[in-house]
Amino acid sequence: MRKIYIGFGLVFLLIGASLAQGEDFDKLTISGYFRNETTTHLQELETLMKIQNTFQLEAEYRFNDNLHLFGIVRKFYDHVFDVESSYEAVGSELCTNKGNSWLRELYLDILTERLDIRLGKQQVVWGTADGVRILDQVNPADSRNAYSDDPVDYRIPLWMLKTEYAPTTNGVLQFLLIPDFEPNCSAPAGSPFAYRVAEISAAGMAYLRTLGTIELEEEVPEDGLNSSKVGLRWLDILDNGLEYTINYLHGYDHSPAYYYLGATGTPSDMVFHYCKKYERTEMLGGSFTKGINTGSLQGLTIRGEFAYIHDEPVPYGTDGASEGITHIDRYNYVLGFDRYFWTNVLFSYQFIQFINSQDEVDGYCLLNEATLGMADQIETMMTLKVAKSFLHERIKPEIVIIYGLNNDWKISPKVQFEMRDNLLLTAGIHFFEGRDEHLYGEFADHDQIYLQVEYGF
Repeated sequence: MRKIYIGFGLVFLLIGASLAQGEDFDKLTISGYFRNETTTHLQELETLMKIQNTFQLEAEYRFNDNLHLFGIVRKFYDHVFDVESSYEAVGSELCTNKGNSWLRELYLDILTERLDIRLGKQQVVWGTADGVRILDQVNPADSRNAYSDDPVDYRIPLWMLKTEYAPTTNGVLQFLLIPDFEPNCSAPAGSPFAYRVAEISAAGMAYLRTLGTIELEEEVPEDGLNSSKVGLRWLDILDNGLEYTINYLHGYDHSPAYYYLGATGTPSDMVFHYCKKYERTEMLGGSFTKGINTGSLQGLTIRGEFAYIHDEPVPYGTDGASEGITHIDRYNYVLGFDRYFWTNVLFSYQFIQFINSQDEVDGYCLLNEATLGMADQIETMMTLKVAKSFLHERIKPEIVIIYGLNNDWKISPKVQFEMRDNLLLTAGIHFFEGRDEHLYGEFADHDQIYLQVEYGF
């Protein structure tokens, strides 16, 4: 099925290329970039973590005002796996695109006065939270770089139908039908940003193989209407300027649950049975944004998101050791406050909480899915972003701080310099601090400094 999609994309790209040589050239827009990102350990500057070269090509063809075709092709290769022997075991998995992931997006837009239809491979963004995903759950995510990339880069596009119908002046009803399933992508054990759970699981599996063999049964949703994810969103803007959404999403979780089914055989020839399963969950939530235009708070924008997730599978046990899987409900929310000071200095603060419906199972604690560390029933985080621009927005420094009340930190300062209209230079650092059973603390030995050069055309 996906080979058909790829062929479909290639045909349209060829059509676009041929049209570019004819009288319809003005209907075709082509752009793209070459990018190099080189990253090194902050603690060990001689140890490289990334030497990634990326080429992206974007093409849009406007048949008329109501019919547009858009596509993005992206290919990358990370040379760090050629020069750093410590990453050799995972190089084949991480060095370049896998499968058809080089085709980032390919969709057809059909635009009318009240109904817009987008059909094809695309991203859908719900919510505006920085650094965390509350409502932004439509597309799976690639966390192989610890979510240090831009969200548009770490989201994994899906083939889907998106329709938006505007029954009122300010109200829009969005409907999503997603017959395509892709799991979240995380770094394997042995790579710089492998989650602690991956390292613990790899060590555990290696030990079990000394005692016998492992049989892993996988239940992966098949692409098709029977396994489709369905989404609904109502967006409206009231007369007082309050923008709000009501969101609903039902489908398979992008992260698998691992079940231990027991062992068979003799003590000298044991077989350990596991099941990797993606389960259905549903999310109900909403968001709001309100700018204050009068009084002492003039210029302040207040925003928020809330998501109730039903029947999510999570592990339970002790620190570093899962005893099984249970299903819980989760209540996640963020409140954000944004304001510009001195004309162009942005301060953006967020207060975030993740609340589990229970804190233990049979005397065991719930565990963090990424670290297998013991999870609090209520986990609280705060973020602060400060950004400013100089020289007519050619120099843009910013710093983003993410802090968990369990003393878990990520601090990311960077500066972006637009050397020319098509040449962008970005330099930055990612600091991680905390204990290894927490989300950022697990990477405390992997602080990094990076330099990115991007040439656009």
